[in-house]
Amino acid sequence: MYPPRDIDKMRERGETWAVDHGMREAFDRLGADLRGEIRSSAVEGRVYVDGSIQASAAKTRAYIDERLQTSTAEMRRHFEVVGESLRADIRGVAELVALSNEGSKRRDDEQAGRTDGLEGRVLRLEVRVTSLEDNRKPRRPLRGP
Repeated sequence: MYPPRDIDKMRERGETWAVDHGMREAFDRLGADLRGEIRSSAVEGRVYVDGSIQASAAKTRAYIDERLQTSTAEMRRHFEVVGESLRADIRGVAELVALSNEGSKRRDDEQAGRTDGLEGRVLRLEVRVTSLEDNRKPRRPLRGP
């Protein structure tokens, strides 16, 4: 390593050298200049970071707004298609119900016609039976063995 110097010997003895007044002022000025530069760079850094954060936030908001508008438009189109499909399906079901009702009414009318015809026949048969019963001779007794 390096051979011991005067300053190293003084440190070993616990002594310090006095710094002349001019040197002390130069160090004080240097310290003040450095503190000023550090403060200045801290302010500049803060302004830069704040600006970057605000710019990034604005870009993010713009991106989200754009995606939201795109998604909203896509969803609207999708639901319009789904709505049209549902309308078509409902129309189809309504037409089938109407056809079914017409068929049921026709069958009911046919059945009512048949029922009326049968009721008429039954009434005529009842009249004939009653007439025959009224005109009939009394039964002869059965012959025994």
